[in-house]
Amino acid sequence: MSQQETPESAAEYDNTEAARDIAVEKSKQHYYSELLETEGSPFYNLREPDLFMLAVGYGREKAGRTKLQGDKHYLTQRFQLTNEQEWIIKAVAIKEEQTVDVLRDERLVYRIAQEYANAGIKKLHSRVFGPDDDSLSELTTEVVTMRNDE
Repeated sequence: MSQQETPESAAEYDNTEAARDIAVEKSKQHYYSELLETEGSPFYNLREPDLFMLAVGYGREKAGRTKLQGDKHYLTQRFQLTNEQEWIIKAVAIKEEQTVDVLRDERLVYRIAQEYANAGIKKLHSRVFGPDDDSLSELTTEVVTMRNDE
């Protein structure tokens, strides 16, 4: 057993395989569409998996986790994530659960990311399209600060 693994923690996580698709709330899918398809958006023409990852990071730093409710929209497939993006998702889950044992439960790993993205996408959208003219510059400052804090 690893240093972090205890008999109690080993039992907490099921051995599961992640779903093929990455889900978002159907009611929030329009946030992704507007951010990706509006020419004034800083995320215009970005790949969906890349915006999802930004939403995960922004949600983790600024919004917390929100469970997906209602119908789901399948935004992208896991195979479209880069290796680095997959490892970021795993790192977020390890940080959240405070153990590497969570990696056995791939469904939980991706659910954690989806829940952070669920909260993060709404905040990103409001930063870009909010009524405040300074919203976009504040978002830029926040992203730069988050990047520099790594």
